[in-house]
Amino acid sequence: MQIGIAGLPGSGKTTLFNALSHQHAHVGGYAGAEPNLAVVKVPDERLDKLSALFQPVKHTPAEVRFVDVAGVAKGMGQESSAAVLAHLRTVDVLLQVIGAFQSERDPRSDLEEFSLELQLADLSQIEKRVDRLEKELRLGSKGTPAERAMKERELAVLERLRPVLDAGRPVRSVELSPEEEKAISSFGFLTQKPTLVVLNLADDQSGASLVAGLGELTRELPNTGVLALPARLEMELGELSPEDAAEFMQALGVAASELGEVTRLAYTLARLISFYTSGEDECRAWTIRSGTNAQDAAGAIHSDLARGFIRAEVIRWDQLLEAGSEAAAKKRGWVRQEGKSYIVQDGDVLHVLFNV
Repeated sequence: MQIGIAGLPGSGKTTLFNALSHQHAHVGGYAGAEPNLAVVKVPDERLDKLSALFQPVKHTPAEVRFVDVAGVAKGMGQESSAAVLAHLRTVDVLLQVIGAFQSERDPRSDLEEFSLELQLADLSQIEKRVDRLEKELRLGSKGTPAERAMKERELAVLERLRPVLDAGRPVRSVELSPEEEKAISSFGFLTQKPTLVVLNLADDQSGASLVAGLGELTRELPNTGVLALPARLEMELGELSPEDAAEFMQALGVAASELGEVTRLAYTLARLISFYTSGEDECRAWTIRSGTNAQDAAGAIHSDLARGFIRAEVIRWDQLLEAGSEAAAKKRGWVRQEGKSYIVQDGDVLHVLFNV
């Protein structure tokens, strides 16, 4: 999974990037269009417990790739803005970082300003493509009847989305059919992406009222969440040893880090789940879309497993822990035999039987 981190200049997004990635990217704004990149292993208590049971040679958590782009603000120029935002079109989830640590900043206004920049970027894409499609269809450009029909479907979806963006609403506020989704899948619309608004707080600031306030703006939008955390404090804690960090948090009265919640909410918003493979060789977490069937989940492990899929032996991760071994779980009747169409559930442990 790729998570894009974006916001207005000075919002603290690179501080959040450093906290999440344990890197030391320059904080304080940068002019270049190239993003900060980091691949981070996803903390997973369930996988940790499975590895404690099996004592495998390899312990392999899922990974998330963070993409932190330069700040985008009104007046920076369409070309510069487009170059920065282009890095976000391939991400799965968008983190919109809103600075709430300065009293002179209005988080609600900042959210509206940055959201407008994303809407304008999507609208520009639509208008350019609509102009081109209308010209091609009007001139009867070369192509098969099927290709012409595909262009007409694409144009119809874009014409449906244009007034939505004109009205200040994101693409994700529109319910699209699978066919419509497919017609616009290549655009990577920024306002279509699942979005987590992260309120960046001061170290001693409570975010409850701010979260409630922004919730009024985002509540009616699908695939949208709000979270508050002090990014600078989280970054500083990440530079300490676990023991020193725990002592520092206790002194500050901080119960726990919120960084794990960022990834958890991103998974939820993107409708992603984790399943596991376990054994003495390796215990590993795999990330798939919610609703994925057993054969396609097997393909996430290796294409041969999907091609030669016979069946999957399935057990809940907590049942496997309770049983203490696969053999004991089978004796209790907790291991199920599932076919290709079985919908894999979050926390399932799979053993795929196949023949190629």
